Amino acid sequence: MFFRRKTGGGADAGVEAAQAPTGMDPRALRRVKILAGMSEEQLERFAQFMQVEKIPQWAVIVKQGDPGDTMYLILQGELRVRINVGGKETILTTLGVGEFFGDISLFDQGPRSADVVANADSVVLKISASAFDELSKKAPDLATPFLRAMGQTLSARIRADNKRYGDSMKMAS
Repeated sequence: MFFRRKTGGGADAGVEAAQAPTGMDPRALRRVKILAGMSEEQLERFAQFMQVEKIPQWAVIVKQGDPGDTMYLILQGELRVRINVGGKETILTTLGVGEFFGDISLFDQGPRSADVVANADSVVLKISASAFDELSKKAPDLATPFLRAMGQTLSARIRADNKRYGDSMKMAS
């Protein structure tokens, strides 16, 4: 579905090792909302900065508190974002095809704010902070629309979270 020709890969800690997406059909990247506005040529060039990872069900992709330096874009599957509060798992959201997470780590390489776990076998694209820096320097014509689309999505998430918080405060009073 995602590739024109077969590429190899091994396993590491339950997650198939990342591989360069050579041969990836750029149209598969259109499933990711923040890439949907790019041309096929732009997507092909953008894919050169990404790696593909196959994630088995129940695998923890990122762990709360661990240092982060990679952003993930979901091509297939479903993931849950969770935090541990008082020894109890609290699910913050469920992410599906076309969504992304780990974006903040491209900028600050700080600790992960939550765990992300695969609810089902999944396929993600990942871009490391170093690959993003390279993208920014070598292909600003690709980095700019990527950043704008990411900013629009993050703004929408913040607005929705603020509304949810405001609504919960109204109900609590």
